[in-house]
Amino acid sequence: SYGHALSFYDETLADSAYSTKRDLFQFKNGSKSKPQIGDLLVYDGHIGNPYGHVAIISNVSDNEIEIIQQNPGPSASSRINIALQLNNGKWTLDHDRILGWLRKQ
Repeated sequence: SYGHALSFYDETLADSAYSTKRDLFQFKNGSKSKPQIGDLLVYDGHIGNPYGHVAIISNVSDNEIEIIQQNPGPSASSRINIALQLNNGKWTLDHDRILGWLRKQ
């Protein structure tokens, strides 16, 4: 009833906005808010998977995050690290399909 994984992220909302549809705060990839343990990471779709993907942030440092995920595909691991950078006051994850992250506050 809620759509596919990529529909967890509402691209019409501003960074740090509250999503009433999901009852979660939403942060863009390139946010003033650093990802936190327990946040949901939302991936956009691609040609091999048009539905997107959702993972859980399991660890955060100043230069990377770790995610845990289910059904990552035949050549991916269930636990991976993604580079995290702070540029001009905004936190960005180094992956071109990451839309952003969602947080229960």
